[in-house]
Amino acid sequence: MNKPVVIFFIVAFNLVPIFGVVFFNWQPFEAFWFFWVETLIIAFFNSIRIVFSQNQQQATLNTGSPHMYHISKAIKYLLIRIGIFLFYSIFIITFIGFVANNNTDKSTVLTTLFFQNRFFNLSLLISIFSQTYYLVFYFFRNGTFFTASPDRYAALFDSRQLVIHFAVVLGALGSIYLVKNTSFGNYSSAFIISLLCVCKCAAELFNYKTAAIGN
Repeated sequence: MNKPVVIFFIVAFNLVPIFGVVFFNWQPFEAFWFFWVETLIIAFFNSIRIVFSQNQQQATLNTGSPHMYHISKAIKYLLIRIGIFLFYSIFIITFIGFVANNNTDKSTVLTTLFFQNRFFNLSLLISIFSQTYYLVFYFFRNGTFFTASPDRYAALFDSRQLVIHFAVVLGALGSIYLVKNTSFGNYSSAFIISLLCVCKCAAELFNYKTAAIGN
């Protein structure tokens, strides 16, 4: 991949929730929900990659050979990822959206869930556009799909889930400390969102660097 372009997308997308909390009064729910829906979007595009990955060896590459389509593997992967998405969505909506939400107006949660939050919707559209860009130019057009293995894109758990778990626990503890022991309690939401963005950005940059070395 074009290294500067990829790094730009990684950093830019991880700045979206920070931009949201500064200019659009985002609460932690919007940030976690954005990253979680983005995870499902990535899973959908990965299922397309699974279908078309040919798993040919570079030494014996034959671009004219009949293509194999791993449809059943892709469907199984996508269904499991949807199940994981729905399971954790219950926790994110219930506890982060309502129980731990400092905003007195809880209707913002429903506004986001039902796609009435314009900045949130725009962020998702940009995410879909970027994933489409990756798929077209760095999977099909550059011929990556000839040598890619379906298993490369079929991981059921990845660093994104680990980052979200880590950010929830550490962010919650940090927010409690800010509220009870400092005069910066009003910044607890910004603290949680910033922590999530920094952790996720670091994990994605590390994953990209590791994948680049592996290729």
